[in-house]
Amino acid sequence: MSKALTLMLFTLLTLSSLVMVGSVFAQSTPKPSVPEFTIKIVSAPYDVPTTHSIDPYTGEEITHPGYHVENKTTQIWIENQAFMPYQIYENDAEWTINLFYNIRLKGAFSQDWFYFRYHNGSSDGNLRQAYDFEYTVVLIDSYLPPEGKVDVQIEALIGYEHGVITGGFPGTPRIITGESSGWSEIQTLTIGESQTSSPEPTIPTSPSQMPNEEPELSEQEVILGTVVIIAIVGAGLGLLLYLIKRK
Repeated sequence: MSKALTLMLFTLLTLSSLVMVGSVFAQSTPKPSVPEFTIKIVSAPYDVPTTHSIDPYTGEEITHPGYHVENKTTQIWIENQAFMPYQIYENDAEWTINLFYNIRLKGAFSQDWFYFRYHNGSSDGNLRQAYDFEYTVVLIDSYLPPEGKVDVQIEALIGYEHGVITGGFPGTPRIITGESSGWSEIQTLTIGESQTSSPEPTIPTSPSQMPNEEPELSEQEVILGTVVIIAIVGAGLGLLLYLIKRK
């Protein structure tokens, strides 16, 4: 057998080993932690000053009295998890793995949940973690009644987002394929109840303050990959020596 053919066989064996090792070391989607969150009534009151104008038809001065604006908003502050997006190759396509949050609400005396606008399966898309900050903040005033009690739950999902075409429905639902944390414990908000003010959490201004973590390989995966490399390279060397001796 010629040296060129022998070298070609050895090269093919080496490339095959790399492909197998690549599949062994392929990243699996990690399971996110159950989200920790706080429901807050945030008050940012301000005063509109008294102003004056001239009636264009009579020339008289018109006084516009000032007034006070409470400007309260109901917000969910979700504590962000240590995660940064990364790419995978699956089903002949490249996907970006992200961390998302699902928020659902219901009346405290009901069993029927409804979802925040951006959720898994919504044609409006999904609520992605705000990676540059310590918290992902969501305003929910438009989902609340004038008074009463509202239950809130949140789950985290790690995976990639893709569209699903469904007949008879407007829009394209955005589905997340990956892992779920499961739902958090229920937190109940009482509408109209006086809230105790507390210091606002510090929001980092630099993305570098968020840990850059990607899924790590397990010890079993590392051992298996090493064994595969040794076995295949050893077999290749053995075949190479055998072919050389035959010459």
